[in-house]
Amino acid sequence: MIIDAHAHAARQYSTAESIRATAKKYGIEKILLCTSPKNNLDLKDPPNLPFFKSPNSIFILNRMLRMGYKSFKDGGDGNRYVSELRKQVPEIVVPFLWVNPLDPQHMSSLEKNIQDYRVSGIKLHQAWDPFTVEGSEFNQLVEVARAHKLPIFIHLYSKNEAQKLLRFIGTNSNATFIIAHMLGVDIFKEKRNDLPNVYFDTSGSERVRGKDIAEAINLFGHEHVVFGTDTPYAPIEDQINKIEQLKLTDSVKEHIYRLNIQHILSSNS
Repeated sequence: MIIDAHAHAARQYSTAESIRATAKKYGIEKILLCTSPKNNLDLKDPPNLPFFKSPNSIFILNRMLRMGYKSFKDGGDGNRYVSELRKQVPEIVVPFLWVNPLDPQHMSSLEKNIQDYRVSGIKLHQAWDPFTVEGSEFNQLVEVARAHKLPIFIHLYSKNEAQKLLRFIGTNSNATFIIAHMLGVDIFKEKRNDLPNVYFDTSGSERVRGKDIAEAINLFGHEHVVFGTDTPYAPIEDQINKIEQLKLTDSVKEHIYRLNIQHILSSNS
């Protein structure tokens, strides 16, 4: 069985019926689900950059995403929508709370939403929300997440922000972070022996390749790699095939597919 540790409430994961059908088709046990950008249930595929196929190419894509974000229509309270999906499919959906640290309403209602929506983690996305790791808002959010023993899943905007996060973790080692799309692995590897609570997500369309996942396993150990699809931004079968083609042992695959994220959630519960 598989736990999809990175997914958005859109397309295949936008209704209770499609969630059940998709989970059954791919052998998915749990889905760590957050809202989609501006709560759009029918997201389009991101721009294809055929000459850039590496995790760091996502840093270039981030600039395009941030500009395009302004054209999205706001579909309401996406966190509430995810919470409703949890109520409908409690055996599969594990909600993560999407937070924009620069949104006063998000921050003022943070503790209440954590309780009301019964979330298991926090989702941050710097391409959509232009906060910085050095900002007071980020520090405040981490304190709340730590108090509630919630992991923070973060999509970093740039190498500079990855370096800032590495420095931040140096003095906040008891906060748990999951790095989306293995962004900044080449930066985090400098302190790879000092990052017990840092994990890397395998999702990333064609930009996170099998060899990138293998490199992360070699650098940080398979216990620090978690499987994600970033649904609906990439075909689920492609994300599974990346793992299968690495010819890992069954034990290593089980850790990546489910045991590592189970450990994160249980350690922070």
